[in-house]
Amino acid sequence: MTHAVVKVELEAPGAERESRSAPFSSRLLVPLLGGIFAVLVIAGLRFARSLLVPIAVALLLTLLLGPLVRGMRKYRVLEPVGAALIVFGTMIVLGIVTAVLADPAAQWLRRAPETMRQVEWKLRNLEPVTAIQATATTLGQATSASSGDSTTQRVQLVTPSPLHQLGWTTANVVTGILTIVFLTYFLLASGTMFRRKIAHLFPSGAHRTRIKRALYEIEDQMSRYLLINTLISLGVGIATWGLLAAIGMPNPVLWGAVAGVLSYIPYLGALVTVVLIGIVALASFDGNQHVLLACGGFLVIDLLKGYFLTPLILGRGMPLNTVAILVSLLFWGWVWGIAGVIMAVPLTVMLQVIASNSERFRAVGILLGNWGAHRIS
Repeated sequence: MTHAVVKVELEAPGAERESRSAPFSSRLLVPLLGGIFAVLVIAGLRFARSLLVPIAVALLLTLLLGPLVRGMRKYRVLEPVGAALIVFGTMIVLGIVTAVLADPAAQWLRRAPETMRQVEWKLRNLEPVTAIQATATTLGQATSASSGDSTTQRVQLVTPSPLHQLGWTTANVVTGILTIVFLTYFLLASGTMFRRKIAHLFPSGAHRTRIKRALYEIEDQMSRYLLINTLISLGVGIATWGLLAAIGMPNPVLWGAVAGVLSYIPYLGALVTVVLIGIVALASFDGNQHVLLACGGFLVIDLLKGYFLTPLILGRGMPLNTVAILVSLLFWGWVWGIAGVIMAVPLTVMLQVIASNSERFRAVGILLGNWGAHRIS
C-alpha cells in the first residue's frame, strides 16, 4: 500500500509539466492562426481590388446619402423613389460638372509638355538651381571620363498598343461606374433591411436589440462624418476657386475642383495641390509674386481647414490619431492604389467606429482613435 502511494507521488510532477505545456502551445497557436488569416485577407484585398473597390465606394456613398433618403421618407416618399431621385440626381449633377471641367482639363493635358518645359526653363534661371545644375554637370563629366569606353546593350520591351490600353481602361472605368451607381441605388432602396437581417442572426431578443442599436450608431456616426467632410472639401474647393480667380490664374474652377477632391486625402492631398498650383502659376505668370500668393493662399486655406474648421465642426466625436492616418494612407494606397488613398481615411474611420462599438475589438478602436484608454468605459 505504501509503494502505491509513492508511485503516485513520483508520477505527479511529470503530469503537471505536460498540463502546463499544453496551454502554452495553444496560446501560440491562436496568434499564429490570426497572423495567417490576416495575410490571407490582405492578399485577397489586393487580388480582388477590381471587384472590392466599387463595392467600397458604393458602401461609402450609401452612408453619405442615407440621411437624405431617410429625410425624404418623413415626407412619405418611398425609399426606392427617394433613392432613385438622389442617386440619379447626383449623377446628373456630377455629369454637368464633368462636362464643364472636361474642356479645360483636356486643354491642360494637351499643353502639359509645353507647360513643363516653361517651368523647367524658369527654374533653371533661378540662381540656386543654376549652381546645383553646374555641380551636377561637373560630377557627370568626371564620372563619364573615369568610366571610359563601355558598350551598352539596349533592351526594347514589347508593350500593347495605346489603342488597346485605352479601350481596356475605358471598359474597366465604365463597368466600375455602373457597378457603383446601381449598387448604391439598391443599398439605399433597401432601407434598413440589411441592418434587420444582421440583427436577426443573433438568437436572443436582448442581443438583437443591442446589435440594432450598435448598427444604427455606426451608420449615424459614419454618415455624419462623411457628410461633414464632404461639405468641408466643397468649402475648400470654393475657397481655392475664389483665391485663384482673384489672382488671375487660368481655369480657376478646374483647380478649385482638384483641390476639393484632394482635400479628402490628409497631408498628401494638400502637398499635391500646392505642387500643382505652383506649377500652373509658374507657367502662367512671369513674376514670382503670383506663385507665392497662390501657394501661400492655399496653405492658409488648408491650415484653417485642418486646425480650425474641422475640429470646430467634427469636435472629438470620431477622430483618428496621426499615426493611424499615415499608416492607413500607406496601407490602402498599397492595396488599392489611388482609389485606396482617397478612401483610406473613411475606411479607417469605419473600422474604428465598428471596433469601438464591439466588446471584443474595442482595443483596436483605442489604437486607431485619438484618445486614451480612460475615455473607454
